[in-house]
Amino acid sequence: MATFQSAGQAEIIRSSQKDEAYQTQLRGSIHDVVQSLIGTRFWARWRKELDVVSDVLYFGLTTIAGFQTLGEEYVNILQVDGTKRAVPSLQRRIALVALHIGAPYLLDKTLARLLFHLEAGYRLSHLSEEANNRLRLWLPSVRRALTFVNRVHMAVFYLRGLFYHIAKRFSGVNYIQVRRTAVSQALQKSFHILGWLSGIQLSVSLLWHALQLRKMVIYQSSEATEEKERSVTLDTQVVDPRWRCSLCLERRQHTTCPPCGHLYCWGCIMEWCRTKPECPICRDGFQASRLVRLQNYDRR
Repeated sequence: MATFQSAGQAEIIRSSQKDEAYQTQLRGSIHDVVQSLIGTRFWARWRKELDVVSDVLYFGLTTIAGFQTLGEEYVNILQVDGTKRAVPSLQRRIALVALHIGAPYLLDKTLARLLFHLEAGYRLSHLSEEANNRLRLWLPSVRRALTFVNRVHMAVFYLRGLFYHIAKRFSGVNYIQVRRTAVSQALQKSFHILGWLSGIQLSVSLLWHALQLRKMVIYQSSEATEEKERSVTLDTQVVDPRWRCSLCLERRQHTTCPPCGHLYCWGCIMEWCRTKPECPICRDGFQASRLVRLQNYDRR
């Protein structure tokens, strides 16, 4: 097997596209059978799980069973292990299918359920309220980060021609060409150019997201500071009862005394006297002309 050459980017991409087309057909057939036999409600509830079952069935009958997939057969490529001298072992093939199908499904399901519970107001019992709020804000960023990692992986594939799927990188499964074909240098260069363009695009995207993240952190920090300042302000606004006006409940301004001896703000007691010429506390009646404004009293 040492005489076989590695499969190129074009063959691997065509193989993957062909497999996806057959997977789509199989999913559609399984969906039709389930809707006919069990009903639309069951299908609508479990359609994602049915897609997983369909994909496991497809790769179980091909990759796990030790055969080429229909896409690999179409372009004459074969899966090999890291040595490129032997086909992957059964354990490696099972790990490949589990990572390729099961990992994305479980990750997406976990993130979606976690975000749903946090948005609905549920709290993770082992985390504080602040940690729960931060987790709710950062979960969408986790999804974007996963998408970014996948795009980086694709850019590396265009440049090096290895591991079209992340699952194959983790499981160490490569491709060789069963039948030699003339590889166009122009085609190889086009994939290299595509890889560099993807890298530039990713760099710009990463810079933009970094700036947005910085703005979000600054905004959250400023909000926390404002909240702390508001808390401090409220604490400092607690007025000593000796200096508090019984009408506005704030520190007295231009302290004024009616004949009964209770103290109020000048503006507050004058406004009160227009409707009720009596002391708000002891109900002692008086005329507005009897009010005495205490000079220099507020400087204490």
